[in-house]
Amino acid sequence: MRRLVSEHGIDVNALVGTGPGSRITREDVLDFIDKNGSAPKVAAPAPASAQAPVAQVAPAQAPVAHVAPATAPAAAPAAPRVAAPPAKFTAASERETVISLSKIRRLTASHMIMSQAVSAHAFSVVEVDYANVDATRSEVKDQFKQSEGFTLTYLPFIARAIVDALAEYPNLNASIEGDNLVVHNYVDLGIAVDLEFQGLLVPVVRSADGKRLRAIAREISDLATRARSRKLTPDEIQGGTFTISNNGSAGSVLTMPIINQPQVAIMSTDAIVRKPVVARLSDGTESIAIHPVGNLAMSWDHRAFDGAYAAGFLAKVKRVLETQDWSAEI
Repeated sequence: MRRLVSEHGIDVNALVGTGPGSRITREDVLDFIDKNGSAPKVAAPAPASAQAPVAQVAPAQAPVAHVAPATAPAAAPAAPRVAAPPAKFTAASERETVISLSKIRRLTASHMIMSQAVSAHAFSVVEVDYANVDATRSEVKDQFKQSEGFTLTYLPFIARAIVDALAEYPNLNASIEGDNLVVHNYVDLGIAVDLEFQGLLVPVVRSADGKRLRAIAREISDLATRARSRKLTPDEIQGGTFTISNNGSAGSVLTMPIINQPQVAIMSTDAIVRKPVVARLSDGTESIAIHPVGNLAMSWDHRAFDGAYAAGFLAKVKRVLETQDWSAEI
């Protein structure tokens, strides 16, 4: 936010804060820029050796380029004008519709471009058999919906498995500051929430490592509901240590998410579909069965750790989902 204020030459006294306690938020700054534009930047003074005076410029004109040195007294050329874009891009027509990018789109774009420039993105995927999760989920889902008021999805199970795996692979629950990897001794779990295709917010489940599955499910449901109704406070969407992007709810089967800086990893939960798998029977033999199966895809920062560490973490998440006694946490 301070960078935006500085870059656009904004007088902070002219800003009106809408955050808690009238605190100025990033959106307040963007609103001000949308309504008032940026303050004009003052041209740098000419060097002492330059003798030719700067020509006076009318307010409506572009700023004058640097003044030529005394040995070349010719007037500085006027700043080139940027050609207007073709007419078809400036207004709606039968063939195109022009949509201005919203503030949340611009913020997301800026953050994601920065992330790709900063992190050494790598990508790993594991396939998970959710039959074990389904055994508990199917048994309790009706009672759970009646008592809690929302449906028990696969997402809280995945979140709980990630929290367990982070205890064994803590370098994924970290951020990079300069040449240091800062490992967090708590898990603040970010959950990306779609705002009806208008953008994303990432509310945070605080201290998820101290919560059981039912508590995590309650908090995810509450945060997602308030995110969609724009009722989250700024503090509820800041400071996560690991992020889940729940693309499977929209039907994707393999997604490569972009790391949410300054974190070092992000997990995509892709669609869970029924498909044939090799199942081990109680007598030790194998058979073909139809189980719910889905991918967990993770983008991670190669500066923080290597592929073997990332693969070990994913294997741990898979193992927890496929073998944990989930009935004890409902």
